[in-house]
Amino acid sequence: MHAMSLAETVAAVIREQLTAPDAVITPDTPLGADGLGIDSVGCLELVLELERRTGLALRDEHLTAEALATPAGLVRLLEQAGQN
Repeated sequence: MHAMSLAETVAAVIREQLTAPDAVITPDTPLGADGLGIDSVGCLELVLELERRTGLALRDEHLTAEALATPAGLVRLLEQAGQN
């Protein structure tokens, strides 16, 4: 069994948070009000769960609105954290 890619992990965590196991989530799906409707508290919960699952620490200064806007942004954040 192979480990999930960062993109797969991000999508899985989003689906769990939304309690929508069948939700179609693309890299560019908006996470906020204009898309999946995840609010600021939901974004914090996403970040904390992603840190827990990946073992990567996301730095506060990188948690910008742009970085948290889409699954692709979250993947980039995790990739950055993995390089530091």
